[in-house]
Amino acid sequence: MKIFVDTNILLDLLLDRENSEQASVVLNSIDIGLFRGVVSDITMVNIFYIAKKQRKIEEIRQFLSLLIDIFEICTPDEKIFQEALNLQNSDFEDNIQYLLAKKYDCDCIITNDKKFRFKDIEILSSEEFINKFLPG
Repeated sequence: MKIFVDTNILLDLLLDRENSEQASVVLNSIDIGLFRGVVSDITMVNIFYIAKKQRKIEEIRQFLSLLIDIFEICTPDEKIFQEALNLQNSDFEDNIQYLLAKKYDCDCIITNDKKFRFKDIEILSSEEFINKFLPG
């Protein structure tokens, strides 16, 4: 099963936010090969930019190195950018991530963003994902 992981899940873990334990379970399930993980290249840039205000640069580099090792990192092309602009959803970054998840044949998107809604791909919070695919 191929899962697309939204930026906020990884930031939850790195910044030790409210859902950090669930984010750790998601990341570990990818790391040990239970699932194939996909992230956008935009996620990598956003993690560095957001986390540098709260974490040491070396800690962020180590975290990003881990992500590079275990995730497939995908890049939007001109077509994805144009499609993202034309979607009715006003969150451009969510649009790009949604379109990348579709392009890379992901089975679901894991996000804790309650506004991340698309009808033709399963959207799960980290908790919903764990309860559905990693019970017990």
